[in-house]
Amino acid sequence: MNNKVCVIGGGISGLSAAYFLLKKDYVIDLYECSYQLGGLASSFDFGGIIIEKYYHFICGGDEKLIDFADEIGIGEKIKFQSTKAACFYNGKYYPFSTPFDLLKFFPISPISRLRFGFNTAYSKVRKKWEHLDDISAKKWLIRSIGEEAYQVIWHPLLKEKFGEYYDQISASWIWHRIHRVASSRKNIFSKEKMGYFEGGSQTLINAVTQKIQKMGGIIHLNQKVEHIKKSNRGLKVYFDSKKHHEFDKIVLAVPLPVAAEIIKNLDLEFSERLSSIKFIGVICGIFRLHDNITAAFWLNINDPRIAANGLIEYTNMNPLEEIRRDKIVYMPFYLPVGNGRFPEDESILQKDFFKMLKIIKPELSTDCLVDFRVFRSHYAQPICNIGFKDKMPPVKTPIEHLFLLDSTQIYPSDRSLNAMIGLTENMVKKYF
Repeated sequence: MNNKVCVIGGGISGLSAAYFLLKKDYVIDLYECSYQLGGLASSFDFGGIIIEKYYHFICGGDEKLIDFADEIGIGEKIKFQSTKAACFYNGKYYPFSTPFDLLKFFPISPISRLRFGFNTAYSKVRKKWEHLDDISAKKWLIRSIGEEAYQVIWHPLLKEKFGEYYDQISASWIWHRIHRVASSRKNIFSKEKMGYFEGGSQTLINAVTQKIQKMGGIIHLNQKVEHIKKSNRGLKVYFDSKKHHEFDKIVLAVPLPVAAEIIKNLDLEFSERLSSIKFIGVICGIFRLHDNITAAFWLNINDPRIAANGLIEYTNMNPLEEIRRDKIVYMPFYLPVGNGRFPEDESILQKDFFKMLKIIKPELSTDCLVDFRVFRSHYAQPICNIGFKDKMPPVKTPIEHLFLLDSTQIYPSDRSLNAMIGLTENMVKKYF
């Protein structure tokens, strides 16, 4: 049995791949280029509390994640909480959680409100999505809810997140976002409930890491893979020009641009195919404040003075009792990696982000600011454009013994822990 497998990448897909492979008696070495595991689900010390670098939440329909948590012994760490959504439109705050809130959303007409509500309800129960892959989200939304509701509610979200690509995004992708969040309600009149891990995503990362090590898997940190070559046995993994290890099979669980670089000497055509898929980066500002901004967990923003398309008040879902009255607020700002703001100093970003908070809550004082941190990811969001179904890279690559895991392969689902665990489990069942 060819059972020595190298997993490259220590995010949730790489960690869950290692775990599922160990269950099938494979010998596993996992290599992570960073000093810590978790990828986009990693955490940091924020003045004495461990908090996620990028916000995460669990929806009621995230069965793969919930089952996985049960399997590795942390199911009881998942807590669900009633949450609120809201919309900040042209300087005014509107609750946006219930059908009654929608009826009172005066920036759009009564008929537009009804069409918006019907589209949300229908998207929850809808299962087939393939034909939506051939049209843009913009076109589908306008057809479904009307031009007025699209411009007020959805256009700023697409425009601020995807920039010049906003009108190329597939309708399938936007449908699944609506479907997943709507699944957090039992019916249209029930309260929305979102879930979280006690201790944040670090609880999940710690638990699966401990399982891997207990089962005999070996994890190597600060180990950057440069390229891969073929060998008589399978594949050789090179860390520099001389240092290498040989494996029977390899699972690449890294962003596509990174994977493309690692494999380009093996299969240039496939490498170029991976490179053709574009990504948007993110600057995620995280505030620790003495005061909240709103009562909502998720605030959609449509205001020309604010560059971010949303605000996530994490402590309006997870109260984090250990920090008492302090609040945690995430402000993600999506932009191309080449944008001049991407490398900006943290102090400049803090001032600009705080100014945007004050637009939402003018009485907010700098005395409320306890701390601020910024994290940046070059490959935060794949651009799932029209026809993306046919562009998705395969899990089983054209390179013999090499397998690939990436968030583009869960399309039309957006990035989530649930979807990545499901993708990884299916890979191991099908190919190992």
